[in-house]
Amino acid sequence: MTGVQYRLGQFWRGLRARPAAADLARARRLLGPEALPLFMAMPADAQQHSLNVLRTLQAAGYDQPDLAVAALLHDAGKVAAAQGGVALRLWLRGPLVLMERFAPRLLRCWAAADAGTGWRYALYVHVEHAAIGARWAAAHGCSGLACWLIEHHQDARLEDIHVETESQEKPGDDRLRLLAALQWADGAN
Repeated sequence: MTGVQYRLGQFWRGLRARPAAADLARARRLLGPEALPLFMAMPADAQQHSLNVLRTLQAAGYDQPDLAVAALLHDAGKVAAAQGGVALRLWLRGPLVLMERFAPRLLRCWAAADAGTGWRYALYVHVEHAAIGARWAAAHGCSGLACWLIEHHQDARLEDIHVETESQEKPGDDRLRLLAALQWADGAN
């Protein structure tokens, strides 16, 4: 399946997305009352995407609490686009992802950090949503590790990182292992 076909399928799945009550209860338990508003501010399709990322991680045996928080909030920063009057809803996110893949320089050239620039601010938020989301997560009481994972979830893919057994890990290896897992699960969903 090509990337375009995958994105079209993702769009159609997003149109029908409605998080189940049990999934929302899971998010409520994992995030707690302080961080839950970030998750609840996301549109239903983005909530479902985040829940799917969490489910993929848990099915693969990841049960690290900060990774779970990052899975649920990794795209929360996209909500900032609404400040510019252009919410990054499903119909806009797909084309932005394609633009980022095929015309990344143009995307960054048109992006503007001023919320008063409307659609140009939406482009900025698309590019910077990870950093925005990490700042918001920190302000809502999330751990430093969860915020770091959110901030770096769009960095160059780390799927080729090979981590030896846990007893041989160096400080920082676990953080990179968790980031690679988040990127893998995000890419799978």
